[in-house]
Amino acid sequence: MKAQQLESKKLLLYPVPIYEQIDDFINQWYTIVNKEYRTVIGSIGMVHAHPKWNNTRVQVIITEENRRLGYGLEALELLEHDIFSRMSYQRIAVKVANFNKPAIGLFKKAGYKLEGIQEQGYQYNDQYYDLILLRLLRHEYFQRLQKRANGNKSEISECFPDLIDSNKK
Repeated sequence: MKAQQLESKKLLLYPVPIYEQIDDFINQWYTIVNKEYRTVIGSIGMVHAHPKWNNTRVQVIITEENRRLGYGLEALELLEHDIFSRMSYQRIAVKVANFNKPAIGLFKKAGYKLEGIQEQGYQYNDQYYDLILLRLLRHEYFQRLQKRANGNKSEISECFPDLIDSNKK
């Protein structure tokens, strides 16, 4: 399915013209642009999307000076809408290094649930770190939309383990 430009009040997500398919997996990246200032503030992508299985992984990268301003969540919600509504996927998975507190906070705020820990699954600067495995299912996404439509604030019910700062060599 061809990627489309996605748009919200503040952001435009432009599909990167490099569309990569390896075996049954697809990688599709988008450039995140701040509409007001017409500046690139990051990228977001579907990584290892599997159309036959109706699932994908997602990665979000926001420039340091644009973090904690709501852009990551807004871009994520745009992509989620496309994934669950237009593409009819069943699930989105995320892998986040346990030291990446901003990313963990973003996905917690978006309602992603903990699936597990991949111990020592990431190497950075000659150290091994755990990967936090998160997911959002299609029905959870639509429940979140329904709560918003009804004016209810959704609570983050998932407790993340106190492993955010731990690392292993």
